[in-house]
Amino acid sequence: MIFRWIYRNNELLIWIAALLWIYFGINPAEKQTSFCTFHWLGFTVCPGCGIGRSMHAALHGQWGISWEYHWFGLPALLIIFFRVISLITTNKKHLHEQLPDGYARPAARGTGWH
Repeated sequence: MIFRWIYRNNELLIWIAALLWIYFGINPAEKQTSFCTFHWLGFTVCPGCGIGRSMHAALHGQWGISWEYHWFGLPALLIIFFRVISLITTNKKHLHEQLPDGYARPAARGTGWH
């Protein structure tokens, strides 16, 4: 049962884990190992670097610092938040549709809408 729930909600769990990692796992003050291919190849400038630090700063309410790290950090964070909300509401509708008819529409009892 729990494995079926995890399988059904794997995208939601991945996005929530990613947001938690960005909030707690990134320390912009430290020099951390990078997963960036451009850094591995020796380039110092990369168009994607800084988005994680930017999202970290935005999650902590540091809007100016977030903008300095990367201009797309805040929009990316908003897109992820909207996706998480979308997944939660879709899951809620799906669970609501699985309930028996009497539980799904309690206000419709006695009104002839069945």
